[in-house]
Amino acid sequence: MNWRILIKSLFFIYCLGLISVVQQELNGSFSAQGQNLVALENNSLANLSPQEKTNLKQGKVVLKGQKGIYLAQVETTGNINTAWQVLTDYDNFERFMPDIASSRIISSQGDRLVFEQVNVVDLWVIKQKFTVQIEAIKAKPHKIDFKIVDGDLKKLLGRWQIKETSPGKILVSHAVEVEPGAKTEKRFFMVFTRVL
Repeated sequence: MNWRILIKSLFFIYCLGLISVVQQELNGSFSAQGQNLVALENNSLANLSPQEKTNLKQGKVVLKGQKGIYLAQVETTGNINTAWQVLTDYDNFERFMPDIASSRIISSQGDRLVFEQVNVVDLWVIKQKFTVQIEAIKAKPHKIDFKIVDGDLKKLLGRWQIKETSPGKILVSHAVEVEPGAKTEKRFFMVFTRVL
């Protein structure tokens, strides 16, 4: 398995700020807040164009959505366990994901944890820094639901999903609903979509 390809692919879809190929509503505390994401997921799954299907097969990231609601998918060489290890390596995101200055687990209990992430985005002339604390609920090894609990964004809600498509191939999907906070509002979507 080529780690560089997997990391690069995961980075592209992680930049969405980090829900995916599922036909069900988000569970638990995520349900009420995730209605827009559910609609995007269901619509995107049913309506991949032939070009998008080709792009997935070629290992390219397919991105759908706008105005803060996005779904990104990539099919890559690898296995579910390796992808899971990368997606849940919260203490080391800054080692392989540009724009992340630091990431650390604040608390952990069973399948639930809260981690803090500091992002520094270069806006050509100035740098924009924002911090978020994110609660993640893991359903190993296929799904991670997450939402913001504190930080510089008004809303951040999403899901990662990993699915084996054939032996040695996986589909990694990431759906996210994000709304900038006062500190990040002006340049947020310009930078957010540029990084994608």
